[in-house]
Amino acid sequence: MSVLDTFPATPADATSPLRIASVEAIPMLAPFSRLYPDGDVPGWLLRPAASHRTLERKGQYSTLVRIRTDDGLEGVGECYGLPAPKVTAQIVHDIIEPLLLGEDAHAVDRLWSKVYSSMSGGGQVRGYYLEAMSGIDLALWDLRGKALGLPVHRLLGGPHRERIDVYASPVPMLDEPAESAEYALGFVAAGFDALKLKLGRGAAVDVAHAAAVREAIGPDRQLLVDLNCAYTADVATDVTRRLVDLGITWIEEPVAVDDVAGYRRIRSSLPVSLVNGETLFTRWDFREFLVAGAVDVVMPNLARAGGITESRKIAALCETFHVDIAPHGVGSAVGLAAALQLSAAVPNFRIYEYNRLPNPLRDALATEPFDFSGGSLGVPTGPGLGISLDWSAVEEFRAR
Repeated sequence: MSVLDTFPATPADATSPLRIASVEAIPMLAPFSRLYPDGDVPGWLLRPAASHRTLERKGQYSTLVRIRTDDGLEGVGECYGLPAPKVTAQIVHDIIEPLLLGEDAHAVDRLWSKVYSSMSGGGQVRGYYLEAMSGIDLALWDLRGKALGLPVHRLLGGPHRERIDVYASPVPMLDEPAESAEYALGFVAAGFDALKLKLGRGAAVDVAHAAAVREAIGPDRQLLVDLNCAYTADVATDVTRRLVDLGITWIEEPVAVDDVAGYRRIRSSLPVSLVNGETLFTRWDFREFLVAGAVDVVMPNLARAGGITESRKIAALCETFHVDIAPHGVGSAVGLAAALQLSAAVPNFRIYEYNRLPNPLRDALATEPFDFSGGSLGVPTGPGLGISLDWSAVEEFRAR
């Protein structure tokens, strides 16, 4: 499908309503059994982080959302799909779709509030519901951009930048430090100036792997680490102190995501950028960390943190506290395109997580590859989110 198939040759009048005619949710699954047909899936892919010790990954997941207007225009978004994309799809169909039919797709902010308030009284405005909302919101922004013939970053008042600095993620949880070092060198050879290492297996193991990677990539490349909530604050402080000695200045999720006091304790005692936010949902979740002075960087995932509408507000809230955002980068090509659009449009962007785990949903759905060079990704300039999808590939990975 070409870009011309998805938006009108003459941009629409912004004052004319875009009436929503249908909402479709498409659960997506790329099982690891397709990547490893012999069944020998490596353990580091089944358990890519300390937080996956009790729930193994079976593949790559997503839920796409397709919204069509009564004049045939359509927009596509993504809901965070892990670990049950069909659940998210059911929420879209059963709860959100009836709230949107007949509404004006231009009224993105009003629709966000309508959908959010429909469940806020019952307290069900995190988790799967917010992830479902996120896909709806991304689809609405894509739709609006296509209607007006503009990329989303232009609708948001940007761009502040036309290329997005990225880091490769992750060097997974491999058995031996030498294996981690070799894996990291693969990212260096691919042109990355920054990369992230997964830790969280005890101080001795963590330091051994971090030291091996640091020695392999040298002192000038940025080495980030992610502990994925592995420790209590006292243990995390000790591990972080040892990592700082290796020239590591980015420590992500050292303690539980809701441990505000633990984050503040680590941040106040060590010269390090403390990072949290990939599992937080709205500006109200982030507010407590900002007021407490507990973080330096936050990582909203646009496919779970309320889409572009809410993530833009999170970024603005962070800016008032002189805190940067660095969007979390796990998902399909649609979520990647959305993150690039927002990253181009906010002043307090730091760096984007360019996930490199095997993922056909990221690599096979877009008709054109993303522009990676010089340690950065180009911001798509087409209308809406700026990409076109291969719908045959979408059908190939639909979760049956």
